[in-house]
Amino acid sequence: MAEPKPVSKIPRKGILYLVLCLILIILFVFGAIIPTSNWSKELDVKIADAGFRLQEQQTLLPLFQHLKAESEKKLSETLPMPAKAGLARAKIDTIPGNFLISAKRSGMSLVSAKPDLSGLTGDFRNLPVDIVLKGRFTDFRKFLIQLGGMPYIQSIEEISILGIPTTDEFRLRVWVAIG
Repeated sequence: MAEPKPVSKIPRKGILYLVLCLILIILFVFGAIIPTSNWSKELDVKIADAGFRLQEQQTLLPLFQHLKAESEKKLSETLPMPAKAGLARAKIDTIPGNFLISAKRSGMSLVSAKPDLSGLTGDFRNLPVDIVLKGRFTDFRKFLIQLGGMPYIQSIEEISILGIPTTDEFRLRVWVAIG
């Protein structure tokens, strides 16, 4: 005799619904959950990058503000050109002090300002002064403008610049008109 076929206790419609539900779950996982997870990872990378850029901008903000303020400062378009006049002989001893004031105004430090008295005899009209300054090159420009504003400066004979790693050293020989 032939064996009877085992009868399945699960109806065919139930198996069909089960397979259909599994396919929908797989489609939902591959269509919604995995792309959302990848999108979330991309957003995390973008957030970290934006945080780094924000921190970088906060760090560089003081430097930016300083440079912006420096660039907005309006420098005089015209150089001071006072009428040339000689310095009174009684005021020769004020020459180093005047150079010190000009150096401070321009942001430099005056190392020395020595009048060269070796060539002075009788009725001299010009006095050479050797000046040594320390500071930045941009401040040296301001110092030269200050010199141009002194009516008794006849000429600048010599300028030498020594580049030292910490600061620059500037040496000048200036002729002062004595009247």
